[in-house]
Amino acid sequence: MGALALLVTAILATLVLYFWARKAQLEKQLLEEREENERMMSVAEDLERRLSHLKQQKKNTPSLGVDVLDRLCEQYYVYEGTDNLQPRIVKEVRTVVEGLRTDVNMQRSLEQALNEQNNQVMEKLRAFFPRWKEEDFLLYLFTASGFSSTTLSTLLEKDKPYIYNHLYRLKERIKVSGSPDRELFLACLDR
Repeated sequence: MGALALLVTAILATLVLYFWARKAQLEKQLLEEREENERMMSVAEDLERRLSHLKQQKKNTPSLGVDVLDRLCEQYYVYEGTDNLQPRIVKEVRTVVEGLRTDVNMQRSLEQALNEQNNQVMEKLRAFFPRWKEEDFLLYLFTASGFSSTTLSTLLEKDKPYIYNHLYRLKERIKVSGSPDRELFLACLDR
């Protein structure tokens, strides 16, 4: 009888520990999802801020900015007041982020807007530094476009320290380059 009571107690203790561990695991997973959602919302806010800045600088906002803002506003309008709002906005932001990461047309549109606003800076940069990797040009483009370090980190899929170090090295290469457009290149990064 004592052995049976001990066995039942052991089974109950195992079940309690299992449910406690499962609850802790679910809470951790929920916290990670919440942190990821907050990071994506931060990126969305940065994109929105940057797009409104572009709109103020130029009446004809690049189609990239209009498309992104339209898509975000549409999702917001459709799902406002529901539990699906944040997941839908996060999903849309992920789509935009993936587009900026991989869609050459979106990158070219952003590059064209930067060129129009800054005396063809990207054309001059590409001509003077033909051996740079495409990642270097993207880092320059996104930084000169005014994206935050969080957004840069998200778009380039790198940690912030890597972004800071890489950007520092790009600036140093520009400083010692002897390019006649060196001041323009640096001015676009120091906004």
